[in-house]
Amino acid sequence: MSTLKDSIATWLESAEAHLSNGGVQTTDLESLRQLVQKAQPRQRLLYLHTRGGSVQSPIIGMAEHEPVAGFEDTLRTRDDWPYKTVHDAIVDGWQVIHFPQQMAPFNDRELDYVGYEFILQKIEEVLE
Repeated sequence: MSTLKDSIATWLESAEAHLSNGGVQTTDLESLRQLVQKAQPRQRLLYLHTRGGSVQSPIIGMAEHEPVAGFEDTLRTRDDWPYKTVHDAIVDGWQVIHFPQQMAPFNDRELDYVGYEFILQKIEEVLE
């Protein structure tokens, strides 16, 4: 599934080639219009567990959810995590939609829950 941004970038490359060969035609613009009309918003979710309630706290666990048919939630190993802190994810365009409750410090080896959970989202326009 491609994003609207990727599809428009491809269209622009094609339009640049057309400009060097005589110009962009009405049919080219119509194909761009159809791309924009077909785009649908998709919410991606990122669950980040941290050692503390701050967005600068180190991440100790994460999971991603892609709302695409047949996609299974992704649990990555620590070496594959794209971010070290929630702040890193925010800088990359993720928006925090849930901050963790500010609970007392804990030892995660003695309790059954993991860290402070932040839930982040990205809304992307996709072509289905």
